[in-house]
Amino acid sequence: MSKAGEHWPVVAIPARNEERRLPALLAALAGQSWQRHSGRPLAVVIVLNNCVDGSSAAVAAAIDAEPRLSVTLINIQLPAEDAHVGNARRLAMDTALASAEDRQHCAILTTDADAVPPSDWVDANLRHLNDVDLVGGIIRGNEAEEAQLGPGFRRRASLHLHYAKLTDRLAAWIDPIEHDPWPRHRDHTGASLAVRADVYAAVGGLPTLPLREDIAFVSKVVAAGYRLRHPLDVRIDVSARLVGRAKGGMADCLKEWMREEALGTPLLVEDPLRVIARLSRRRRLRQLEHASVADRVALAYEIGVDPGVLCDSGGNPLPGARLVEGFAVGEPDAAATVPIDAAIAAVEVMLGQIREIARAA
Repeated sequence: MSKAGEHWPVVAIPARNEERRLPALLAALAGQSWQRHSGRPLAVVIVLNNCVDGSSAAVAAAIDAEPRLSVTLINIQLPAEDAHVGNARRLAMDTALASAEDRQHCAILTTDADAVPPSDWVDANLRHLNDVDLVGGIIRGNEAEEAQLGPGFRRRASLHLHYAKLTDRLAAWIDPIEHDPWPRHRDHTGASLAVRADVYAAVGGLPTLPLREDIAFVSKVVAAGYRLRHPLDVRIDVSARLVGRAKGGMADCLKEWMREEALGTPLLVEDPLRVIARLSRRRRLRQLEHASVADRVALAYEIGVDPGVLCDSGGNPLPGARLVEGFAVGEPDAAATVPIDAAIAAVEVMLGQIREIARAA
């Protein structure tokens, strides 16, 4: 659904009490290679969400000192129950959309206030948006801050990343996606997302959820038939702080890892067999658009749904991407039941068997 051509970027940032972090982010955005070859300042929208610190002054100082940025600053004060990242990110992205003169040639990039992108972050996102509709970047923890969390934390993080890479490779074998080929990664969070402005408008924008609004947005875009890519050359660094701004966010995850490490709790992950079952189901759902009625009925009973929900009101098969997001969506909160060393060993064996089968074919 995407069209090749030049896209003009607007960066949308929600922030709460980030006077210490925002200057580094703005400096990194000011140093993007895109400005150098475009000859234009980079448009940035910042929504300060119920801030009680010096965030506004920090942004104002950066704006005064940096002509390479064109910043729209929005200060909001919301009731406590509404003052969450979903509302702030939605307002930032909606404002970015409203600024677009030509939605088909505008790209909305969003990140977090504690992130620091490399100098090619904007260019790399735009390059992929010439081929696809939505881009998720790799999220990397700040190395210096992670080092301060100790060797136990680093070991857990390294093992977790290794298992994620192995299951990503498994996904590429079992459920290959032409527009999101291997090598790829699995991140598509608000720390690094890029979407064409016309696509953002077509799906009705970002859901205003207090938690995982970014994941819900990606699911909505993919279910609508748009193409998501996870390229290795789009990456961004985020803080490894233990006190975050969003409940249930990265900081809470890191804090839980630290607690488990202190208690000597084994690092558990989702059972690889469960991962394989979900990937196999995703592949079969993608193929249902062209399957027989009997195959659709058989799969419906296998996954425990009425066969009618796999079709539209006219009895026509629903698009595979919509079925995947409805019945085999990723599970970030899947039960962690298998020690990670055993899970890694099991997946490595599976990948070896798959390679042998592929070589013999």
